[in-house]
Amino acid sequence: MAIITVPRVVPSPAEDAAALLKAFQGWGTDEQAVISILAHRDATQRKQIALEYEHKYSESLIQRLQSELSGDFERAVYHWMFDPAERQAVMANAATECIQEEYPVIVEVACTNSSAELVAVKKAYHALYRRSLEEDVAARATGNLRSLLLALVSTYRYDGDDNVDMELARSEAKIVHEAVRRAAAAGGHEELIRVVGTRSKAQLRATFGCFKDEHRGSVTKALPRGDDPTGCPRALRTAVRCVADPSKYFAKVLRNATRESAGTDEDSLTRVVVMHAEKDDMGAICAAFQKRASCTLEQAIAQETSGDYRSFLLALLGS
Repeated sequence: MAIITVPRVVPSPAEDAAALLKAFQGWGTDEQAVISILAHRDATQRKQIALEYEHKYSESLIQRLQSELSGDFERAVYHWMFDPAERQAVMANAATECIQEEYPVIVEVACTNSSAELVAVKKAYHALYRRSLEEDVAARATGNLRSLLLALVSTYRYDGDDNVDMELARSEAKIVHEAVRRAAAAGGHEELIRVVGTRSKAQLRATFGCFKDEHRGSVTKALPRGDDPTGCPRALRTAVRCVADPSKYFAKVLRNATRESAGTDEDSLTRVVVMHAEKDDMGAICAAFQKRASCTLEQAIAQETSGDYRSFLLALLGS
């Protein structure tokens, strides 16, 4: 289920726009008023507010928010103001600028969306940047990492669970095992990329299950952890985790982002919360986080963040 809470009776877009303008006026911004409005409106309502604000006050609401807010709070609100497909397109574009380090964003977009959702993200990307996501990935990644990411963002997978071929799963589990063995020895990943980049998610889960049954370990643990300069083994592990159990994957990202000993990773924390707060999987992610961390996600955020940034994230989570 989605996490954000929308009031049963919602003010009109004109009323919300006027309340936001009032929050911006005076000696300082009323950040709590901004949170109380924007954190409790769905994507359609936020878009209507932005259109009404621009119509009435002849300025962009997003640009005004950027000028009024700062730091992690500003970045979280900025991304929240886009509709889901545009938001992911914006995040994917930023990730392509430093793709060797930020490849997980591309993998998440490609592997945790449905095929229709991925098409919507790519259409939004093209509309925003007048280039395709594939173009930017091809231009900015290299080697096997480029081959993997292009395969992931270019595929149109069958989304159903009713067409799993167990004979194929057992056959490709053997292919994956041999490919992992060769990759450890020589760095070749072509067969792994072919399998991960073409099969449906249900088929891949069956293959990963057969691999685990046969070899008593997961594909991710079997993949080499050497210093491949392209980052392809790490990206392959990320792709496998995203396909195998996305809720568990995102719970791990959130746990790593909120570990006190390592320092808070605000970029990853913001990305997961903002991208999923109004998606149906956020409840499962929160449950998986609590199982992993022995505390709720809200408790971890309250412990590791502060100020308006903390208030905004907790509001998105329904607190």
